[in-house]
Amino acid sequence: MAIDREIESIRDSLVRVVAEWSRNDLQASVAAELDAPLDATEVRALYTVGAGGGSLGFSELAERASLSRPTASKLVSRMSAQGLFDRIRSGRTVVVRLTDDGIESYARLVAAGQQMVGEALAGWAPHEIADFQTRLSRFVVALPGASRATVSPVPPDTVPSTQEET
Repeated sequence: MAIDREIESIRDSLVRVVAEWSRNDLQASVAAELDAPLDATEVRALYTVGAGGGSLGFSELAERASLSRPTASKLVSRMSAQGLFDRIRSGRTVVVRLTDDGIESYARLVAAGQQMVGEALAGWAPHEIADFQTRLSRFVVALPGASRATVSPVPPDTVPSTQEET
């Protein structure tokens, strides 16, 4: 069906976007524009906390950044030593909060991302950009529910046999 090919093309395009946006060399070039020398994981953590409103629970940061708790703890310690994060203990929980330097670095990170998106959309008409934004936002809102869907098993008659026919 044509719609299946279109969905496949969309999926492939999304994978390419994530791969492009996550490239270590791209993250390093963005980090080079910041005062603090950050690796790709630190750039993603800075963006994650900033996008969370400037503070995020430690466990939530670990989950959103797909890090184990020990790795997230070391990351937060490094970024605290660089003056970008404060670790605030509240009872049994820990909140990671951007410092003033962290807020400034996050703002520059967002500006670099804005520039990249703007360059990718160069040559698009304003109505095309608005339409893309509307449709992409709608897709992003629907994605969490779709990602919880279970994958249907392939019917047995469509799975190739590993045994030779006799």
